Amino acid sequence: MAAVLIALASAVTSAHVVLPTEFRAVVSDAVLIVRGHVTDVRSAAMPGAGIDSIATVAVESVIKGHADGFVYVRVPGGTVGNTRSIMVGAPTFRTGQRLELFLRPNATDATYRPIGLTLGIYPIRPEARTNRPVIDPPVVPGRTAAAGGAAERGDRSRTAMSISEFESLVRLIMATPSGQAIPRRDR
Repeated sequence: MAAVLIALASAVTSAHVVLPTEFRAVVSDAVLIVRGHVTDVRSAAMPGAGIDSIATVAVESVIKGHADGFVYVRVPGGTVGNTRSIMVGAPTFRTGQRLELFLRPNATDATYRPIGLTLGIYPIRPEARTNRPVIDPPVVPGRTAAAGGAAERGDRSRTAMSISEFESLVRLIMATPSGQAIPRRDR
């Protein structure tokens, strides 16, 4: 019993706190915003930092910043040999996956990291009925959510957006000065 108590007392514990972030802040904090598709995912052991996965993303379109051809997106977690590392809340990538990415440069190499991990990743998926590519809308008060900014489960006004609608919203947010309300869309 004593050995178990000693082992539990010496175990490394960690926690994380999730802070809500407005979509405007995600757009503003991103140095690079691109649409693309994942062509490769590899994991690597990072000295002193554990295991990270690096996704190679073929750039289809650049909304903010500059990118040629491919960007490399690094997230915590992955598998190297017999060792698997998982970080709760960290996204995973799949080859062939299409995404809108909100990125900032990594401080130590030529890779990028998504803003707020999953906050900076918007998967593009086929719509069930039409198979057209759509994106689940971000919470933008007065646009995709009630003016107070709260998104409610089952809200029928929060429907998937086409890629062009999503990218137009991002451009509108980029063009609207901080402190001003995002103009309402005409219905």
